[in-house]
Amino acid sequence: MKKFNLQLFDESRAALLRNAIADYAEIDGSYELMGTGFTTLDESPNAQTDSETYINEVTASTDITSYETEFAYESRLIPSQKAIYKLWKMGRDHATGSDAQLKYVRVELFNPIGEPSAESAEYTARLFTVANEVSENSGAGGEKISVSGTLHAVGDPIQGKFDTVAKKFTEGSFKGKYDTAAVAQS
Repeated sequence: MKKFNLQLFDESRAALLRNAIADYAEIDGSYELMGTGFTTLDESPNAQTDSETYINEVTASTDITSYETEFAYESRLIPSQKAIYKLWKMGRDHATGSDAQLKYVRVELFNPIGEPSAESAEYTARLFTVANEVSENSGAGGEKISVSGTLHAVGDPIQGKFDTVAKKFTEGSFKGKYDTAAVAQS
C-alpha cells in the first residue's frame, strides 16, 4: 500500500517541531548556537494581569499589565559548547548583577524574510537581555552532568531579524513568510 505524506497536501495543518526555533547566546562578542547539549529551552511569557469587577458587572475585567518572560533550560555540561559553558560558569562563579546577564536571540526559522541562501539567511527574531539563574548542576555516578536554570528577561525584547549565516541581529520591523497578508487562513 502506498503511503502519502498528507502534510504535503495541507501545509496549514503541519505543526512545528522544536528545531524550527533557534536560540543564540552572545558569548565574547559573537553569537553561539544553543543547540547541541540542550535538551530543553522553553519560553514562558508569564503575562501579569490586573483584574477588576465594576459595580454594574458580575464578571471581572482583566488587563495585561506586563510580562515576566522566562526561558527554562536543561543541558548536558559539554565544555566545548560555548553557550553551555558560559551559563554553567556564571552559576559556578556565583555571578550577580550585570555579570550574570547576556544577550539572547530567539530566531523563528519557520518564518524566513526573503529566500534563504548560502550567503544570507534572515529570519524574524527577538533579542533579549537575560539574567541567568543556574538552579542545579547534577549527575549521579556514571551519568552525564546536567545544568539547568532559567534565563529571566531584563526589560522588553527588541524586535528584528537574525541572519544565521553572518550570525548578526538587526533591530527593526521585518515581515517574514507568515507575517504577510498573502498567507491563507483555513
